[in-house]
Amino acid sequence: MEEAVKLTVRLPQPLHERVSQRARQTRRSLNQLIVDAVRREVEEPQPEPQSERERILAVLREAGMLAPPLGPAWDEYIQATPDVTIEEVRELWADQPPLSEDIIAMRGEL
Repeated sequence: MEEAVKLTVRLPQPLHERVSQRARQTRRSLNQLIVDAVRREVEEPQPEPQSERERILAVLREAGMLAPPLGPAWDEYIQATPDVTIEEVRELWADQPPLSEDIIAMRGEL
């Protein structure tokens, strides 16, 4: 058995209450719960810090809001599509009602 070292740790009261509650729930001593938590933090490999972009992409992926890459065929299609100017877009949409009217109609607010 490893030699134990006695250590005093000061915890904020609310944290102490939560740790004590978790120890009771898992039927472990407060000491064992804290030792296990410290051991996990020190011994388990920690993931590399992610960039803000990677964190955002992960959140979007988990929420189902990020489509998977569509592959080279899609990239070729996009590359082959001619660029459109803002003036051309305005001309194409000139006879269309504002999108806000469609949204209001769908909500039944008209």
